[in-house]
Amino acid sequence: MDITAETFVFHLPRLLDDLATCHFVSIDCEFSGIPTANTSPSSGKTTLQQRYDEYRTCADKYSIVQIGLTVGHEDTKKATYTLRPYNLYLNPTIDQKLDVERDICFQSSAMEFLLQNQFSLNSMYKDGVQYLSREEADLAMTKAAARFNRTPSRTVLEIKETEYDSIEFIAAARKLVKDWLALGKAREPYLNIPPPSGDAVRADSTMPSTLNNYQKRLVHQLIEAEYPSLVTIGQPTFIQIIDYDEEREKAVRDQRMKRARERISKQIGFRWVAEALAGGDLSHLDPYCFRSTMSTSTAVKPQASLRQFSDKMKQKLQSHRPVLVGHNLLIDLVYFCRCFFGPLPDSVQDFQTMVHKMFPVLVDTKYLATHQCGSIIPRSSLSEINETLLQTATPKIKIHHQHAKYNSRKSEHEAGYDSLLTAQVFIKLSAQLRDGGLSETAEPSKPQRQLQKESSQQKRIEPQETGLSTRFDVLGIEEAGDVDGDLAREDEKAQRDEASKKAGQGQLIPRSGNEFWQVYSNKLRVFGTEESVCYVGQS
Repeated sequence: MDITAETFVFHLPRLLDDLATCHFVSIDCEFSGIPTANTSPSSGKTTLQQRYDEYRTCADKYSIVQIGLTVGHEDTKKATYTLRPYNLYLNPTIDQKLDVERDICFQSSAMEFLLQNQFSLNSMYKDGVQYLSREEADLAMTKAAARFNRTPSRTVLEIKETEYDSIEFIAAARKLVKDWLALGKAREPYLNIPPPSGDAVRADSTMPSTLNNYQKRLVHQLIEAEYPSLVTIGQPTFIQIIDYDEEREKAVRDQRMKRARERISKQIGFRWVAEALAGGDLSHLDPYCFRSTMSTSTAVKPQASLRQFSDKMKQKLQSHRPVLVGHNLLIDLVYFCRCFFGPLPDSVQDFQTMVHKMFPVLVDTKYLATHQCGSIIPRSSLSEINETLLQTATPKIKIHHQHAKYNSRKSEHEAGYDSLLTAQVFIKLSAQLRDGGLSETAEPSKPQRQLQKESSQQKRIEPQETGLSTRFDVLGIEEAGDVDGDLAREDEKAQRDEASKKAGQGQLIPRSGNEFWQVYSNKLRVFGTEESVCYVGQS
């Protein structure tokens, strides 16, 4: 399903509802530039730190131009996975009124590759969903507060002695202000510069009938520098001057800040989805966003008010942490975190810690497909792996009928399509590798030895049997949680037992606590480095 700038508001609450109930999410990103041979050492393998530095440097310079998400739901009774792929262009421009600039950089080779694969620059700018990183949103809010809370500090006018027309204009404006103030209590509550046509004062004035931007700025400066008891209000063709009132000015500032927050919230755009994936702060997301899903949500029951429903949904999104899946996931994570959250730490160890807090359980399908490889690197492109698994009948996979864009055509290197392939590969490979090695449907290669090696040599944070480790047991309990007492517990146990049985037969992804998660989760493949693997959450 394609999401555009026009349809994003409609799809956002539905996507968030999906994220609050799903078992896993696969992602894929397309970039405006990537590390090349020119940015890598000339010979020999690099260290993981060096590779991370390459990625981080490029993520500072380039951006994500298209992102794909495939949301996966598990039906344990039918032993079926329903996939909902989403595809979005990301528009890199920022609303000028936010006073935040972003450099947009394109690498020629990267863009040539994207254009060869039907990437549309026109669609990126015309239909792309906008976004603000946390850092950019904070900067926009800081600048708004500085503008609206600014105290007058000007003491002189910025006019040169040779600017005769400007000096004459200021003198005429000053005379209008003095004459207006001299009227005392008999004066009107405001003064317009220039006065309206036909006004007695206007008839003798050398003032133009309308002001240009420069003349408006001069009037603003005049009042700020010479009349602290007055304030100016900019209008399309004139400036209105009124008495300063602290209570009124505070109300005006508050209203302007409210509009600024609303504008920033709208510009945050796709980052709301990124925050939901990372368990981030959604408190400033307008409750009105969820009005269309309050009665149809599968994540949260209907509430007495929209705000209560919104609060429940946000709590659910923060506590529900689906498995995050990607292919060659490290580079996606580096760009994703830089694009939506802000500058990255210098050390790869700090990055690993940061990522683990955001995404407790990661699965890299490239690692799944190459976990037992030696010094000879196997072919491990996403399309090749998917091709080898096409004849694998289980687990059963279906595409939701509203997300059928890719049912009839391939769209390789379109982010939504690649995220769908990643989801399919994850489901099938994880079922095959459920015992630490390949199941009977594929050629085994000493799975027990590999399992022992992984377990003994790596010190890392292991998945727990419940909590935030994986969602392949917990969701079943949550869904049965409406039933009370012993019946609920018996039903939960029966569901667990049945799901475990099906997982043991390769019909479902391994359950939480299975050795699969100990061996394969939170390990990201990084070929060409001395380490070859990036361990996330390592203790």
